[in-house]
Amino acid sequence: MSIQQLITERRSISVYRDKEVPASLIEELLETAVWVPNHKMTEPWRFVFVQGEAKEKLAEINRKVAISKANTEVEEELQVISDNAYNKIMSVPFIFFVINTLHPQEKLREEDYASSSCLVQNFSLLGWEKGLSVFWKTGKLAFCEETAALIGLQENERVVGQIQVGYPAKNQTPIPRTAAKNRITVIN
Repeated sequence: MSIQQLITERRSISVYRDKEVPASLIEELLETAVWVPNHKMTEPWRFVFVQGEAKEKLAEINRKVAISKANTEVEEELQVISDNAYNKIMSVPFIFFVINTLHPQEKLREEDYASSSCLVQNFSLLGWEKGLSVFWKTGKLAFCEETAALIGLQENERVVGQIQVGYPAKNQTPIPRTAAKNRITVIN
C-alpha cells in the first residue's frame, strides 16, 4: 500500500472484532512511529499500556464520567448509560495512553505536543497497514484526575491521547474533505 493510499483510506473505527491485539505488535509499531520531526530531539513522549485490572478500573472511571454527564435521573436509564460506558472500555482490545512531558520553554512545549501528535498519526497509519483501527480519544476520560492517578501522570506531563486499538468490525465510508486548493492563499 502506498503512503497516499494509507493516508486516504485510514479510518478511525471504534467497533472492534473480539480479537486480541498483542502488546508486542503495539511495541513494534511504536518503535517506528517515534521517527517524527522533533525539534531539539527532546523525545517528550512515554506510553502507558492499560491492561487487566487497570483496564477494569479505567472502565469504572468511564462509568462515573458518563453518569456525571447524564441528563436523566431515571434509574433504568442511568443503568443503561452506566453499563454502556463500562462496556465501551472493556470491549476495546488494546488501550494505551500517549503522555507528553511539558517542556519549561513554551515554544518547545508546543513543538513537543506537535511531535507527539505526529507520532499518533504515524502509529495510526502503521496500524491501518496491519489491519488495525486506531481511535485517538482526547475527551474527558483522558483528562480526569482519577485517570491521571491510574496512569501515573506527573505534574510536568499532559495526556496527548488515549489510544484505542483493535481489528475493525465494520467498514466505514470516508467523510469527504474540503479540497486543499480551496484553502490556499497565495501572496505575491
